[in-house]
Amino acid sequence: MYFSIGIVLIYGFSVFIVPITEETGWDRTVVAAVVAPIAVVNGLMSPVVGALTDRFGPRRVLAVSSMSMAIGLIGVGIASQNLTTFIVAVAVASLMGAAQTGVPYTYVVVGWFSARRGLALGVMLSFVGLGIATLPPFLALLISEWGWRFAFMAAGLISMAVTLPVALFAIRDPPVLQRPDRTGGEGHTVRRAVETASFWLMLGAFFLNYFAAAAGSISLPVVLADRGADPAMAALVMSLVGLSFIVMRLGFGALLDRFPPVPLTSLAFLSPVVGHFILLNSEGLIPVYVSAVFFGLATGAEGDAIGYLLSKRFGMRSFGKLFGINYMALTMGAGLGPASLHIMAAEGTRYVEAFSIFAGIAAIAPILLMLDRRTRALTR
Repeated sequence: MYFSIGIVLIYGFSVFIVPITEETGWDRTVVAAVVAPIAVVNGLMSPVVGALTDRFGPRRVLAVSSMSMAIGLIGVGIASQNLTTFIVAVAVASLMGAAQTGVPYTYVVVGWFSARRGLALGVMLSFVGLGIATLPPFLALLISEWGWRFAFMAAGLISMAVTLPVALFAIRDPPVLQRPDRTGGEGHTVRRAVETASFWLMLGAFFLNYFAAAAGSISLPVVLADRGADPAMAALVMSLVGLSFIVMRLGFGALLDRFPPVPLTSLAFLSPVVGHFILLNSEGLIPVYVSAVFFGLATGAEGDAIGYLLSKRFGMRSFGKLFGINYMALTMGAGLGPASLHIMAAEGTRYVEAFSIFAGIAAIAPILLMLDRRTRALTR
């Protein structure tokens, strides 16, 4: 999870934007918007990855995707000679690394753990936060020393050196559960799940929360640069996002095992509202770092909640496919949110309007979760 495609190509991409535009002269809004096709490709592939995981098991899926993701990232460094080839190369890399996401890894944990499922998910997914905290500064260092093209290639090689041995020697496929799950509820098929209001309300809540939270967190280095921070200080803010992400993952995962999950998740989903309000009503550097904490809390909570709530509500019968569909909403939000914010902000001239709109969008997510009475009843 530390080297998942989202860490490198979505959160890590935040430190590439300014160096790429300074070296090439490409339009900053267009370069920043490249996060959108990354998320779209990952999002559209998530249900496919979920289906493949249900069919072949996470171990095989992760082994193949480890190698293909590395090839894709190396290709970005080699092929990016103009803006068009850069966009195509990034989209291809996103496609080739589409299975190095939380879909197969969450399948492993949910398939093996029952009594302490929330805590197990929190521990595993906390490494996403560690990646957010440490990879962007590391990539920024590589960029400053050897350039952004070398940084993409290095990221590909390093990620494969870690994820391939894990897939081959550490991952073990959990039992296939084509029967009532361990919580006592019968597992749903995909068709049966999508006919429920619970499915669509959760899908909408997951999308909107990540749409608002990722837009805020991934835009922070650019916001800091616009407020006069040097590149090193701007990259450091992602470490703060990652640290708060880790704290929330570990703490929230344990809380899910002890308290009603839906009200707890709804409360956590208010964090991006606070983050955008802080940015909206400030001008200095310190408030940006404060807002980073709230964006990290929001994304940290969602990672635990999405697998936990889906497994509780719909069982394990089609968990891979259902998680893949919901993960699609999450990744779509992660890509479309930052791109939309950059467009609304008009290169820093309309931040007030952008942050106001995103605060309103973020407020809808917890409302959607609390609307479904059946989900609340089943997850108490």
